[in-house]
Amino acid sequence: MNGEAASPTRRIVWWNDRFVPEKDVRLSPFDRGFLFGDGLFETLRADDGRPLYVADHVQRLGEAVRHLRLEEASGESASRSLLEAPWVWRDRIAKLLARNGLQRGPARIKIIISRGVVSGLGLPRPAALTRLILAEPYMPPSLEDYARGWTLRTLRHGWTPPTACFKSLSYLFYLWARQDAADAGCDESLVYDKDGRIAETATGSLVFLNEGRCVVSASPHRLKGTAEARVVALFRDDGWIVKEEDLSAENLARFDALWMTNALVGIMPIRAIDGRPLPRLFRSRAARYRDLFFRRGAENSLATM
Repeated sequence: MNGEAASPTRRIVWWNDRFVPEKDVRLSPFDRGFLFGDGLFETLRADDGRPLYVADHVQRLGEAVRHLRLEEASGESASRSLLEAPWVWRDRIAKLLARNGLQRGPARIKIIISRGVVSGLGLPRPAALTRLILAEPYMPPSLEDYARGWTLRTLRHGWTPPTACFKSLSYLFYLWARQDAADAGCDESLVYDKDGRIAETATGSLVFLNEGRCVVSASPHRLKGTAEARVVALFRDDGWIVKEEDLSAENLARFDALWMTNALVGIMPIRAIDGRPLPRLFRSRAARYRDLFFRRGAENSLATM
């Protein structure tokens, strides 16, 4: 099964504290995650059976749980389970990878928390959460893709939603943005917030670069990526100047290069926006920091054992 997706009859998922075959998972049609997208998720990468930066993702998930009132009414709070020691989550995910034969090569992990079945308007306290962890093979971009870089298309109709700072299950906006880019022959979508500030892409964060200097978006209407935080920390370790600024379309000409970051691809240079080439890609530096990002992730995984 290594490197190949298991069939639904053989694939194993972690569901509400149990490892079960995918075909045995039962989701109520009244689950609010299904009805409203009322829940959260985190996507992370594993390499050779080792999940990367688990603690970063669990911390972000736990913070969103508290903001969105996802603690269970029974007192057995979701936040308590989410704040288990990182090695508990790492071990849980590693076991899931092993049960699916995903101990070699890259894999995609998805943690899902839904409010479950509960009545009421607004954000009622859940009686019992629906919790899932999914694992499947992941095919990263090729070395040629990384060297060539991706292209962005500006989303012209729409802006990031008020819930953009959370990894919400209500993800249709970002799927729409990604499809808009694909329909135009581009790799990713460049998304602005309601105030005209550059926010993010459909699936990642952006870092704007000059020699020895990095700027990230100060928009409050975006998701602050776990990969972005780790990459920016690597820059600071190397003496880079790192700032957070409001950025508009007119500011793009200030920068030599632009990278997208997320937990799966690491760092992807951007070669053009709306058909306009960027001055540079900083390819060799992107490759070095990407390798360092994934290597530190593997070391981080071992440290949580």
